[in-house]
Amino acid sequence: MHHLQTLLGAGLLTLASAAPALEQRQTAATQVVRLSSVENVAVRPNGIILATNMNSNNLYAVDPEKKTSSTALQVTGATGLSGIGEYAPDLFAIIGGKGIYKVDFTSTPPKSSLIKTITEANNLNGLAVLDNSTVLVADAGKGSVFRFDVNTGAYSETIKDPTMAPSGAIPFGIDGIKVKDGVLWFTNIFKNSFHKVSIDATTARATGAVTTLWTNLMGDDLCFGPNGKIYIATNGRNSLIEVDPAAATRSTVVATVQGSTACAFGRTEKDKNVAYVSAGQGIFAVTIKV
Repeated sequence: MHHLQTLLGAGLLTLASAAPALEQRQTAATQVVRLSSVENVAVRPNGIILATNMNSNNLYAVDPEKKTSSTALQVTGATGLSGIGEYAPDLFAIIGGKGIYKVDFTSTPPKSSLIKTITEANNLNGLAVLDNSTVLVADAGKGSVFRFDVNTGAYSETIKDPTMAPSGAIPFGIDGIKVKDGVLWFTNIFKNSFHKVSIDATTARATGAVTTLWTNLMGDDLCFGPNGKIYIATNGRNSLIEVDPAAATRSTVVATVQGSTACAFGRTEKDKNVAYVSAGQGIFAVTIKV
């Protein structure tokens, strides 16, 4: 989500803890490049960081070693870009408004194409890769998740739950989403909440109850580290926090990053333990001490 009541839903919500136990293990964040209002990030297999901005159709390429940025390409047809995920080697799905675009880095120069527009969408934001032909897209305006086939463009709403619903002056609910080991993890930014739900590996429908892990800490987008831990950008809370999936009601603040929006880990031997964090003033590097 750009810079910026617990609900019980149809028997689907169970409360684990209203407050995460926050610990401190601060590591200095270093600025990689200055870019305005970075919304989301992904890392190519060659180590180049891709960055999106909701106010531009430029997909930025950032070299973390040289600390330089350039425009990788313009996503034709989009006015702004948000969620991004690699579903096959060097093939990325990107949200641009109500459209889901394919960006292909296997060709030179790279090219983009609209896969399909989700016409009934309200405000698409977060994106998670389910498998090499399917992504999940969070609709923050509707409070639901769409399953989207990147090869055919077929899509359907698979989960809609009160924990995902928008609230407040800005009608924005479910924000960051990621899938790992049959579990969908998601934040609701303006409800300051974090949740998980087991899903079917094929249909992406919920197979159990939504569990609320906390309701008093702002969370934007999130990523998984090579250590299996979850890292959450806290936007207005100006930090990157670490969560152990096995004890997700306990969190550790690992770095201060002003207006943090999303994160992605390095892909090379040199930076595999580095979380690249997008923020209002650019992209920052946080080395995670394992």
